[in-house]
Amino acid sequence: MRTARLGWTIAAVAGVLTSCTATVEGTASPGGPPDLGAALSVQLPGLRPAGPPPPPPWQLCATAVGTPAPLLDPALGDPVAVGRTSGDATLHVYAWATSAPMVADAILDQAEMEAPDCASSPPSTEDVAARSVDEWAGSGWTGVSIRTEAPGPEPGFRETRLVHFDEVVVLVVLTTEGRGPDVLPVVDEYLAEVADRLR
Repeated sequence: MRTARLGWTIAAVAGVLTSCTATVEGTASPGGPPDLGAALSVQLPGLRPAGPPPPPPWQLCATAVGTPAPLLDPALGDPVAVGRTSGDATLHVYAWATSAPMVADAILDQAEMEAPDCASSPPSTEDVAARSVDEWAGSGWTGVSIRTEAPGPEPGFRETRLVHFDEVVVLVVLTTEGRGPDVLPVVDEYLAEVADRLR
């Protein structure tokens, strides 16, 4: 069933997303594609611009042996990306403007179907306590959140959040050192500000 669904999603995306890479850059003209660079340029207290983000993690997580890992659809092409840091937390944000909301819906449907497999893999080290997968929605965004938390005197936390708002797909990767999920409201606030700019 999963293989058939994947094939349908890729076919749908390939049929509608033929000009995605050009669309990603966006324009500010009425009725045109969104200006993703302007939308992502949100400034929040405590976060400062970081260097260019690495390429997006096309594999969303590790899974158990024999279980295919959930992947971003390669038809998305190159993203618009920004980096933010507070010193002990780093935020990398990647955005794509698809050609229609139905395309973004198909990409997120596929991710939401496959993301629970992220919890199938045991922690890779003894320092990793738990990995959780949950649906997430807020400020007009809907999607999925994959979280990995490491305990101890120097806790670490990572969240991969894949969401969409109309035709825009955004991947947020948050990593922390010495902090836990208490930093998550920063991601929520950032996405809320981006959604306001896209409206």
